Amino acid sequence: MKFEGDAMRIKNAITKVLDTLTVISFVLMICVVVLQVIGRTPLMPKPYHWTEEVTRMLFIFLISIGSISAVLHNEFVAVDLFISRLQGKALIIYNSFLHFVIAGFLLYLVPSGFKFMNLGARQLSPGLRVNMKYIYGLILVSIIGMGIAQVYMGVLNLMELKKKKERSISNG
Repeated sequence: MKFEGDAMRIKNAITKVLDTLTVISFVLMICVVVLQVIGRTPLMPKPYHWTEEVTRMLFIFLISIGSISAVLHNEFVAVDLFISRLQGKALIIYNSFLHFVIAGFLLYLVPSGFKFMNLGARQLSPGLRVNMKYIYGLILVSIIGMGIAQVYMGVLNLMELKKKKERSISNG
């Protein structure tokens, strides 16, 4: 049972960091967009050319980090027509299976993510001259992070199933 407590503490710490990064990137993105809008008004002598690029980069970062957090919070959109009929152990087994299948799919995407990231190594952003390898690398980080989070959630479900089984044996 000590493992479960440690696992939950680690999950909570990672989730807190990811959520904080998500909020910071969202606030930064809002600030840059406001600056972009103000730059196009007569209040400013000329518009800022870099704001659109920074907004795109922050958006990619926001989605990359937010997607990992969404897996850990179990907040992705799901069609629950079938799932709503499941209960107890069947639901836990189904959720575990689903987490592992999604993790397998994400693992399958990792080589393509590396290729995509390496394509960016040959490109610089037009205005800021940032190597796009770093920006495209965020997508790879997202794929790997979501894969790890899916495996983690699947293992948590299996641990819950084991607990239920142990309780039914001790009560039985």
